[in-house]
Amino acid sequence: MEKFKIFYLNIIWSCLLLSVSSCNQSSSLYKKEFTALEAKVYSRQFIQGIGYYYQGTPEEHFLLYEANLLDSTFSDVYREMGVPRVKRGINTEAMKKYAKAVEYNAESWQGYRGYLYLYFYRDYDNAIKDFDELDALTPNFVDYPQSENIDFMRGIAYLMKKEYAKSQEYFKKFFAHELKSGDLNYIESRAFMYYGITYFEIGDFEKALEKFNLGIKHNKNADLLYWKAKALIKLKTNSSLVITLLEESEKLLTQGYNSRRPYVEEFYQTYIEDIEALKS
Repeated sequence: MEKFKIFYLNIIWSCLLLSVSSCNQSSSLYKKEFTALEAKVYSRQFIQGIGYYYQGTPEEHFLLYEANLLDSTFSDVYREMGVPRVKRGINTEAMKKYAKAVEYNAESWQGYRGYLYLYFYRDYDNAIKDFDELDALTPNFVDYPQSENIDFMRGIAYLMKKEYAKSQEYFKKFFAHELKSGDLNYIESRAFMYYGITYFEIGDFEKALEKFNLGIKHNKNADLLYWKAKALIKLKTNSSLVITLLEESEKLLTQGYNSRRPYVEEFYQTYIEDIEALKS
């Protein structure tokens, strides 16, 4: 009986050794070659799977890496590689990825890169360059990178460069386009605030107040009330009205009715300290 056991064990080991040897000698049996069309299809299927994993995890990166091996010209892969790097502050590597995304599909990703230059890196010149080049790629069409009107973002970029006349030019274009819908209630409060600030900064406080009031009428929040108070101070209005506005602004701020942005500070973001300083 013992001899039979040894006999069968020897057979099993021989089969295993033969199997391993065959794999080593004929690894090409397990290598799959794809046509260019198949590689593009499978690359996109890998991308569809990344939603099951957190951004920046090894599992997600594995899928992106495999997708890139299959199709190195697929722009979405580079964009997805860039996203977690942006959120983690790995700036140089992030922008390298976005540069490749723009290289292979400028129409899809150049505006988004401009959005990053504007909000994340405060690089206004490069933001404007990306927006202008995207605009040239899509004539007679208003682009919305990251769901934001391109003229609105150009208005912000010129505002932060202190080129107020140029900023006003783009805010006028923005409002003219958005008004085609016939309803200002859908325009977020930041647009009214920034537009008003362009006039505030050049000393036209009446015009600034007009923009702040329009924003308050359609989308009241702490920021607009704060800036209205600032304009009224410049116009030497009754101080009791200013205090009332600031108290309401402070109340709305504590309730979360103010402009803010994940990952980075919003432009002209209002803080409690700002309101208290203006009160005093």
